[in-house]
Amino acid sequence: MQGTTKAKRLSSSQQTKKAGLLTSVAFIAILQAGFDSSAHAQTTAPQTISFNIRSQNLGSALTAFADRAGLKLLLRSNMISGKRSPAVQGSLTREQALGQLLNGSGLNYSIQGSTLTISDPANNARATSAPEGSILLDTITISNGGSVAAAEAPYHTAAPTSYISEQTIERFRGSSPADIFRGTPGVMSGESRNGAGAIDVNIRGMQGMGRVATTIDGAENAINVYQGYQGISNRTFVDPDFLGGIDIQKGSDAASSGIAGTVAMRTLEAGDIVKEGNRFGLRVKGGFGTNSSKPEEGNVAGYKIVNKGYPLPQQPDIDYVDNSKFSASDSTMNRPAFLKPTNGSGSIVAAMQDENIELLAGYAYRKRGNYHAGKNGPAADINNRGGMIACLSYCNVPSNYQWFPNLIENTGIANYRPGEQVLNTQLETESLLLKSKVMFGDGHSIQLGYTGFESKAGTFKANALNSLTLQAVQQRLTTDVEAHTGTFKYRWDPADNDLIDLKANLWGTKLKQRNAVDWPASGAPKDFKSGPDLWTWGADISNHSQFSTAYGDIDMTYGVSYKKEDTKPTEATRKWDTFLDLRDGTREETAAYIKTAYKPVDWLTVNGGMRYSHMWSRDRSRTKMVHPDMVYGKARFKQGGFSPSLGVTVEPFEGTQFYANYSSTLRAPSIMEAVSAFNMTVNEDTKAERANNWEIGANFIETNLIADTDQAMLKLGYFNWDIKDYIAREFHFYPNSSNVRIFNIDRARFSGLEMSANYELDGFSATLAANYYLNVEFCRTAETCENKSLYADYATNQVPPKYGIDLTLTQKLLDDALTVGGRISYTSSRASGHGDVTGQGMSQFITMINWQPYTLVDVFAEYKINDNYTASFRVENLTDRFYVDPLSLAQQPGPGRTFYASMTANF
Repeated sequence: MQGTTKAKRLSSSQQTKKAGLLTSVAFIAILQAGFDSSAHAQTTAPQTISFNIRSQNLGSALTAFADRAGLKLLLRSNMISGKRSPAVQGSLTREQALGQLLNGSGLNYSIQGSTLTISDPANNARATSAPEGSILLDTITISNGGSVAAAEAPYHTAAPTSYISEQTIERFRGSSPADIFRGTPGVMSGESRNGAGAIDVNIRGMQGMGRVATTIDGAENAINVYQGYQGISNRTFVDPDFLGGIDIQKGSDAASSGIAGTVAMRTLEAGDIVKEGNRFGLRVKGGFGTNSSKPEEGNVAGYKIVNKGYPLPQQPDIDYVDNSKFSASDSTMNRPAFLKPTNGSGSIVAAMQDENIELLAGYAYRKRGNYHAGKNGPAADINNRGGMIACLSYCNVPSNYQWFPNLIENTGIANYRPGEQVLNTQLETESLLLKSKVMFGDGHSIQLGYTGFESKAGTFKANALNSLTLQAVQQRLTTDVEAHTGTFKYRWDPADNDLIDLKANLWGTKLKQRNAVDWPASGAPKDFKSGPDLWTWGADISNHSQFSTAYGDIDMTYGVSYKKEDTKPTEATRKWDTFLDLRDGTREETAAYIKTAYKPVDWLTVNGGMRYSHMWSRDRSRTKMVHPDMVYGKARFKQGGFSPSLGVTVEPFEGTQFYANYSSTLRAPSIMEAVSAFNMTVNEDTKAERANNWEIGANFIETNLIADTDQAMLKLGYFNWDIKDYIAREFHFYPNSSNVRIFNIDRARFSGLEMSANYELDGFSATLAANYYLNVEFCRTAETCENKSLYADYATNQVPPKYGIDLTLTQKLLDDALTVGGRISYTSSRASGHGDVTGQGMSQFITMINWQPYTLVDVFAEYKINDNYTASFRVENLTDRFYVDPLSLAQQPGPGRTFYASMTANF
């Protein structure tokens, strides 16, 4: 019977995919038939074109040229940095106009079909095409009437977008992959220091449970990790050495399942490695870092504080024995010299690029011990407060208050001393990247890809370090991760047909995570580690069409997608880990969407979208707890609905955009919320979240603002998110038991302001990013909205800082051979408080991790020795600040002052 049901589900899924494919093809055929004459007109340009392009920044001039000539343009943004174009006017051929525009620039061009490629023979920079499912970063792409400049993309886009380039990642990569998001307004990564080298993206206060769709080359490798009563970590694994750039969409999009946003990471392509004019390319990178020490099992950090109290009522005239005391170990105060190499990394990437084939293979390795905290700031310190009444735990119970003759307390923000070794932060990773791409005639291409990631990381359950009195202990075992991802991508983009830009993708990820066990069963192997095996795969097909009518231009994207997740504990986990009951279940989701942009006149664009998604899940858990809400192993979720969106963009002047966007987006419970485990029971009454989001913003681009060759860009935005039926967690009493469970609160609200600005002049660049939260509140009921998170909800430590400011400055010197720069970042206090504990005499199930406002300064220098070798140096946390990261689940500090040096060879 079960087999029959499964077969029916598979058959239904296949029919859905076939129907979506047939619908897509039929729609393309109808569009092509109905607008064939229009499409044909676009491909038969006259011999001469009337141009009226003023003298301006070369990038803007090429944008204007391509728009006028109906061409797609590919170039790297650094080619045109600081360059001006002469005015081009009159009736000219494309070649004549290009000759005038590029006169004196040193750049070359080629036109193949409808694609114009700009190249720099001096620097051998290669323009490459974007991989399916992402935009091409560090490149300008113009597609018949619209343009996107990678360095300028957010300032051309009428939506809250950001991007992080490969160059920025290299300059400010930090000690953890999570650090690469610092400096992006409204975007952070949680669990930066206890995340086993993973990223856990938070966008505007929303995080985890699939709220942020995070992909690597279009595929997912995410896993949820239990952190005791401190909640969960949502981890995605990637090696920064293989990243070519990150494209970020804040807020929902009809083509994505993320209601808080989308983070699309692109790995290296052959064109990033092979130089112009060559067939083969090789990049070798090696470097070292400082400020770390080898882990030693059993080491203990911070102060051990023992306070002896006496029951009330206190009698001050009695001579109490003072047993309060503190102690600390010297074994973790061994910080190495500032320039002493203590960790290292290396990678090698080889590629081949031919007219019809591309191949790439890369390997990366890195190893680091435990880093040391900074010395300047609110580190652990002992204070004797003298005789007083106090409570040390479960303070909502009156009998827990006692009289202390001398109460000793830690006045720091973490139980680590200045410069102390931060235990369980060691990390060792190996990564492998393989890609092959074959291009056929008429825009057909097939790409196969594989990414492998293995890590051994120091870690611990965050509830073991969620207060100022608990001490970190170096664990003997590590957390081990093994992830294997395969991708298949097909694309058909004929150069002479704007109605077809077809993409089909298939991907799958097998991920294993193994953790040390707190209380293994009797007889368990000495090095036994428990954990789940997670298998995730997905497929999607989409098409992009552009055409013109007598009433305006239309741009459409439409497609279907499917994803399945299957998680279960290993057999060894079932046998030996008797304390935890890991999730065992499946979740599937399918969706269909369409997005349309209508431009009736040059200064107005109206866009709209619709997404329909449907999710179903099955809980296979074999837990011992039973309660009336459900029967374990039989839980089912089936939810779906429509997600509409609408927006308008007004461009009254050149370089100026005003936009307003609205969306109402559905998110069904994730596999974490739909499948039971030890730390959480599901609730079949749980409804899907619906995010009603408003975005209002403006973009400004101006050349010649102060000098003849400068360019200034500004992006301003206001957002207001109202998430109805926000899925949270609470402590719940059942008739014969109690546990935490998933449930819906009335809503959660997030609103705020964001700003990005960039200024460039003759090799100088300044970038400013800032955000400010106007409101963060959680409403358990419609009448009980508070600027506080709920006492047992995962969102407790997902609330971002009230505001943040990041300023990055760079300057090129010595004929652009030397680049120096730095970034200063300020992080404020938390944007909301924490809710009261439950009234049933229980402590907080999730402790709010406290941080204090802090400022970090990072500096770097890059020197191009010759065409093949580049040396880089950077110092992170220059002022050696002691701080605790926002969005942490453990009360532990970030790394202190660290020096890094590397050498990169390109052949």
